[in-house]
Amino acid sequence: MISRPMIRYMMSIVSLIGCAPPAAPVAPVEEAEINPIVPSDVSGEIAFVNATVLTMMSEEIHHNFSVLVRNQRIAAIGETGSFDIPVTAQVIECQGAFLMPGLADMHTHVYYREDLLPYVANGVTTVLNMGSPSTILQFRDLVSAGELLGPTILGSGFVDGIPPNGWVVTTAEEARATVRNLKQAKWDFIKVYNSIKTDVFLALMDEARKEGMPVIGHGVREPGMERILNEGQVMVAHAEEYIYTFFHNSLNEAFISEAVALTVSTRAYVTPTLSAYEIIKLQWGNQQGLETLLAQPEVLYVSPTWITRWRNSKRYTLNSGSIAAPFEFQRKLVKALSDGGVPLLLGTDSPFVPGVVPGHSIYRDLRNLVSAGLTPYQALKAGTSTAGDFIKSTVSDSEEFGTIEVEKRADLLLLKRNPLLNVDNASLRSGVMVRGRWLSQEKLDLMLDSLANHFSN
Repeated sequence: MISRPMIRYMMSIVSLIGCAPPAAPVAPVEEAEINPIVPSDVSGEIAFVNATVLTMMSEEIHHNFSVLVRNQRIAAIGETGSFDIPVTAQVIECQGAFLMPGLADMHTHVYYREDLLPYVANGVTTVLNMGSPSTILQFRDLVSAGELLGPTILGSGFVDGIPPNGWVVTTAEEARATVRNLKQAKWDFIKVYNSIKTDVFLALMDEARKEGMPVIGHGVREPGMERILNEGQVMVAHAEEYIYTFFHNSLNEAFISEAVALTVSTRAYVTPTLSAYEIIKLQWGNQQGLETLLAQPEVLYVSPTWITRWRNSKRYTLNSGSIAAPFEFQRKLVKALSDGGVPLLLGTDSPFVPGVVPGHSIYRDLRNLVSAGLTPYQALKAGTSTAGDFIKSTVSDSEEFGTIEVEKRADLLLLKRNPLLNVDNASLRSGVMVRGRWLSQEKLDLMLDSLANHFSN
């Protein structure tokens, strides 16, 4: 276990990273919007030609490239003309439009089939569900088999020390049995929550190691952040969890470097979910704030069941005071984690938090990372290559995704503008490829309209 003195030693090293003064910012120059004519809905062999490719392996931009997709995988990539396009392939002439990997939302709470389309329609091609009904495993398998349109799904079984949610473990024996049951049921992850006792948590982690089950989730309160990370929890969901379990409800910036050093030393990933916290801040003690969120146009595509839950929850609107200070503290923490080399992931907590719309909220998350001080590339990396690395390193036999490389899963976005200049450009889509199926944005918008009509009837 890494001790506090060792953390302070590592903190001194981490504090040296990025100490050079930043270069003066250069205002990006936006180029003209590119609007290629694209097919509506095609599968099979598909070739994107004359694209500007962002592989997300680096910030390098590859002009005049082609990408061939076959059997839901990237089959070839290179300069246009450097390899033969099969005569049987459907050709998409990109005209210089930007081709990048699809985005991954590593903190969702999908409950219903109707939750899935808004993710795909907004360019989110992979989701990690952080504890939901077991139906998510059915959705996962149907999507994988091509029988249901949706993002590729990874599911986590929700485990806590008290009712009413998920699996409740109060003894070491219960914890070990739960791990084995979740493994047998083929969950991808175990998500731990706040109220698991230390001895129970230690037993759960020991059994999880034996079973090869990766553990993710909150900062479990009793063992605390230092203990859970040293025991091998591979991802922390929410930057705010550090406030409760490392900073002990203080906002003392003097200890941020220690938090970074601990996280670096344990090689854990962090999903900050700044977008969700920002949405919570907007409605904290403010019913009108919630009403404004509910009036967003994209709420039309949210299941009425969720809307009813949002209106009835009063989870945040009845509070008093302000959470602006902890929000700003988290932004500083996230910047320090990034500077220190901690791998960050996009995550929105949608649609569990009232007002956080599936799919659409991923762009708020990107903007929040940039506002915290990350570059557009670093923010986009959190939703592409880093997400792919995370799943590859934790889930055995998982499909590889997150970069445009041969043999990676063909999840792609075709964009009208360069997202490395402005992350909002990632929302300017000509279309989305999900698991090798191409859908134009026009087609996806029609599908969203049909979903909204379904909800209104």
